[in-house]
Amino acid sequence: MKAGPAAVGRCIAAHPEDPTNCAGPRDAVIVLDSHGGKAAGCEHHAARLLASLDGARVEPGSVPGAAARAFQTADSIRPFCWHTSALRTESSQLSRAEDRIARNHRH
Repeated sequence: MKAGPAAVGRCIAAHPEDPTNCAGPRDAVIVLDSHGGKAAGCEHHAARLLASLDGARVEPGSVPGAAARAFQTADSIRPFCWHTSALRTESSQLSRAEDRIARNHRH
């Protein structure tokens, strides 16, 4: 898992290309990728990272309930959502919620 720019005051879960600031403690949750990498993060960046990684999961950190909220929020966030000008036509480019809706309409 690629570490974010913690040296500039953001949590490790913040993607280097994501321009947004942290929201809350930088260790509110722990995001684990499918290869065993992990990154502590604020709830905001944890949700954005979780939405961008296939097979990732989130575990509790320092803030009670933050992991559940990050997981729920990630469902509606598109992968790499800071790329706002990118066309989103493939199912892997949609949020998990959008993909579920699209799959239900195809059947």
